[in-house]
Amino acid sequence: MRYKEYRIQNTEYRIQNTEYRMQRTEKMNQPRVILLELNELCPNLMDRFINEGHLPNFKRLRDQANCFITDTQCDTEYLEPWIQWVTLHTGLRYEEHQVYRLGQSQQLDQDSIWNITSQKGMKNWICGSMNVRIDHNDENTWVLPDPWTLDTEPNPKELMPFYKFVCSNVQEHTNEGFKLSLGDYRKFLFFMLKNGLSIKAIVKIITQLTKQVVKAPDRWKKAMLLDALQWDVFKHVYKKNKPDLATFFSNSTAHFQHKYWRYMEPDKFSLEIDPKEIKKFQGAVLYGYKNHDEIVGQALDLADKNTVIILATALSQQPFLAKEEEGGKRFHRPHEIQKIPDIFGLQGIVQVSPVMSHQFHLICESKVSADIAEDVLQNLMVDDEKLFMVNREGDSLFVGCLISRPLLGNEKILVKNEVLLFSDIFYLADNLKSGGHHPHGIFWVSKLGRPYCKFEDILPLENTTSLILKELGIDDAINKIVKVA
Repeated sequence: MRYKEYRIQNTEYRIQNTEYRMQRTEKMNQPRVILLELNELCPNLMDRFINEGHLPNFKRLRDQANCFITDTQCDTEYLEPWIQWVTLHTGLRYEEHQVYRLGQSQQLDQDSIWNITSQKGMKNWICGSMNVRIDHNDENTWVLPDPWTLDTEPNPKELMPFYKFVCSNVQEHTNEGFKLSLGDYRKFLFFMLKNGLSIKAIVKIITQLTKQVVKAPDRWKKAMLLDALQWDVFKHVYKKNKPDLATFFSNSTAHFQHKYWRYMEPDKFSLEIDPKEIKKFQGAVLYGYKNHDEIVGQALDLADKNTVIILATALSQQPFLAKEEEGGKRFHRPHEIQKIPDIFGLQGIVQVSPVMSHQFHLICESKVSADIAEDVLQNLMVDDEKLFMVNREGDSLFVGCLISRPLLGNEKILVKNEVLLFSDIFYLADNLKSGGHHPHGIFWVSKLGRPYCKFEDILPLENTTSLILKELGIDDAINKIVKVA
């Protein structure tokens, strides 16, 4: 009897052991996806720079990928990254998801990719993705929000020191008078030392700080420091949590294209450009692509045989020529956005939240205070020109300076019988706008050993969501499944 019991127990043990090994093998063979969200990279520039030999890692990625050109298929009004990234994450066009502004994603009723994977017990690491809804009760999903969405918190809160530091720097990157406290720097450094700070990033920081002090001509490269630091955090969390889906978002090259495209291809623009400025900024856009090429190389090193790396850009850019005959388009931003309510005599404003570039949100305490603030701001004039664009969103206002023409410096604003100088309140935040949005984007689905395949048909952007889920082994979440040869 005892012998029989032993044999039965031994058999049960062997069955359990076999099941465990099968589960472990299945887990090891589970496909993973690293989604590189490199905002607004351009298909034509990518091809050009690869062919010129500048981007070896992008070439490695492309040479083992299914390659698509995506199309947002939307009106110009909706051709914004904070709208189109929501489309890629949900598989829904703007008409369906209705997310129009940065920060509106918390109102999103539909599931994003990581909600679907989490429901299936999969782990997610969402690092900097633009305009995402965060569920702080989702233990399967870590989220570092984008630095332009200020009315939310990371999940988990242990990412907060990085988020707060980056937000402050990104929001005020055009304001040379902006300074953080020594305590802010101390908290950030302590966080980075615990969360993957690399020697490479330290060298980049020291180099850039030196350039800022001596006012080097290429100190504009500061925008790429965020990429280096965020990649260190991304890599640290990725290795720690081993997520099934991980995203990494970067806006640095989109920023360079908006600012410096005219210096790369001056012949495409009608305004004359100082040759000294061409020399100074001519290589800025290419430098941005080379910086991203380095990130792609690190992603390839991080991936194993079961990892799919997907490159997505959501949309792209093209030379911005719309305002050339008027002297080009400029952006003006308040010196101190937080003082806007006091300057213009607005009451009942509970929060001022900067967005990208020259825009900001005014959160009002009531409908009445929002009505009054809207009326005041809409009627402010600079000489004979409206000062602000104002869009109402419930009890909040989305505001941006409309003055984009060249200024003499003596322009006046009349506020309750008081005359204010425009230049005392606003500063020129950016160079002439050089790059404008284009509906086409890049979408590469790459895996070790996969043969290169370029698809000639344009892929609607909303259909990329299904392709991402398909690579994760999920075919049943969205009906818009695209068949890939």
